[in-house]
Amino acid sequence: MNQISLTYLPYSLKLKKTFETAKTKITERKGFIITLKDTEKYRGFGDSAPLPEFGSESFDDDKNFLRGLKLNLKIDLKNFEESLQENLSPLNKLPALRHGFEQAFLNYVCSKTKISLNELLNRESSASINVNGVIGFSSLEETGRRTLELIKQGYKTIKVKLGRKNFEDDLRALEIIRKNAGDKINIRADANGMWDYNSAKNNIKKLETFEIEYCEQPVNSAINFIRLRAQTSVPLAADESIRSVKDAEDFILKKAASVLILKPMMLGGIISTMKIADLAKKNKIKVVITSSFESAVGRSFAILAASFLKDDKAHGLATAELFEKDIVDNPYPVRNGIISLK
Repeated sequence: MNQISLTYLPYSLKLKKTFETAKTKITERKGFIITLKDTEKYRGFGDSAPLPEFGSESFDDDKNFLRGLKLNLKIDLKNFEESLQENLSPLNKLPALRHGFEQAFLNYVCSKTKISLNELLNRESSASINVNGVIGFSSLEETGRRTLELIKQGYKTIKVKLGRKNFEDDLRALEIIRKNAGDKINIRADANGMWDYNSAKNNIKKLETFEIEYCEQPVNSAINFIRLRAQTSVPLAADESIRSVKDAEDFILKKAASVLILKPMMLGGIISTMKIADLAKKNKIKVVITSSFESAVGRSFAILAASFLKDDKAHGLATAELFEKDIVDNPYPVRNGIISLK
């Protein structure tokens, strides 16, 4: 048994511009960098970046928990998975903090044993992954400009936020994006669960003309997802409805969605994320990994999770450019819509 100590450091990252969705306006991201260190100075770092508007605990929840934490963690390197679960079980209701601890734990074990995360988790990974660009709520002029900017930067997939009070404004934004993008660019639409079933049924019919790749979180419950799937040819993707392995199992077994959007920060870490991804693959359901506007430290785990899928889908991981400055240099820059891991 190996005993290690814990330290944590809060951070705040400012966005270059306010990013607006139907649920919230994001101007900064706050979180904690978790550090685990033993007496031989082996270390592991992890990121906890809560985002309560999208299903996690709050920053203050994490702060209060960390302030009251007086125990040293004890890790058994020979049985690290069991040891990990035992140590992290008190954090099951704090998914972002659980992510931070799990990431720090896994990085610590890799440092201590001098093996890669791929070896530790018995996973192979792709050398590169495709990513999508993203457009939040903005003026029609800005939407058009941003679309052309993303295409110039090499993105082949663009995700646009929907869910405005007036759906006609959503349609106008989509019209501009499709006009500027042509038919060679994939478009994804994300309503962030802001529609009730009847609104979703009416709205999504109007989306069919845009030939979008999928509509993300048009409704919230599995039952309404199932009802809506029968009403439209547009593939449906679940995001906010998937906040645990149990949620995912429910959607997968009921075949409620064609795509699962998995955010490791909102799911408590990479292990639960990959458990869901494995189950989805067995049931022929697609998986897209996305970040939660976390720091480069946390984003690196989302990128690794996407690489473990070994597919050519575009994942939602191009958020580094949105920040004025990160806590560390970005190890995975996007070039021509692609992140290279080697």
